[in-house]
Amino acid sequence: MVAVGATALLLGACGGDDDAATSTEIETEATEFKFDPDAWSVSAGEEFTIEFTNSGSVEHEWAVLKEGEDIESEDDFAEDKVLFEVEAIPAGESVTESFTVEDAGTYQVICAIDGHFDAGMEGTLTVG
Repeated sequence: MVAVGATALLLGACGGDDDAATSTEIETEATEFKFDPDAWSVSAGEEFTIEFTNSGSVEHEWAVLKEGEDIESEDDFAEDKVLFEVEAIPAGESVTESFTVEDAGTYQVICAIDGHFDAGMEGTLTVG
């Protein structure tokens, strides 16, 4: 899948917080079929890291769609809607990657693996 407008680096595990303030370190846990937490805030133009932990029993992804490219069902999904993503990781594994979003806005986050979005796996990345 595509990593546009982002620098993906495999790093050591980083903690994070999910409060109203923007952060340079965020985290989420994927299970069947949700992200916890499912909302994150970062600053425009500033690199942030996400620690993505798959606590589920199947592969999961964390895909950020381009602003304005929100989908309502998987039938609306196309790879060219993806701004950047943490590629599918196996159950029981964690990965930390870094990205930068240049433009402020609200971005839909989904698990782009077949069946996962329609089962409810989505969230929101707010870039301020």
